[in-house]
Amino acid sequence: MHRTLIAALLMLCLPTANAAAPTMQPGLYDISMQFVLKGMPIQMPVTTFQQCITAQDVVNGMAYASSENKDCKISNLNQSGNKVSYDFNCAAQQGGPRMVGRASGISHATGYNVMMEGRFNPAVEGMSEFSQKLNATRLGNCSK
Repeated sequence: MHRTLIAALLMLCLPTANAAAPTMQPGLYDISMQFVLKGMPIQMPVTTFQQCITAQDVVNGMAYASSENKDCKISNLNQSGNKVSYDFNCAAQQGGPRMVGRASGISHATGYNVMMEGRFNPAVEGMSEFSQKLNATRLGNCSK
């Protein structure tokens, strides 16, 4: 009797698969990106683009990358409930600096809001730190 009760209580304490599973739906997303170089008085304009996000992109974290740069590596991905966080390391494009840092935010079935904080390695014209705000909204299914 006591063993059954203890086993039942332990089962209640274990996280369910649904609590840890990503909830974001695959599909075509409209993504807006605001990039801020720290120390720069003028803000860059918001950039908007559309991206087809697959179920695999959600699982491996590439759904939250700021572009379709295939040279971005996502590590330490944590998707718990509606919260998401990860480290990023993006290779330079056309000989530019690497972008490395940490991102965190909220993800839901039809979008996400993520803030990336990072640095350029090496610094760009004396500026090394940046932040990038990403907002994504699902538009529908991807065209084939």
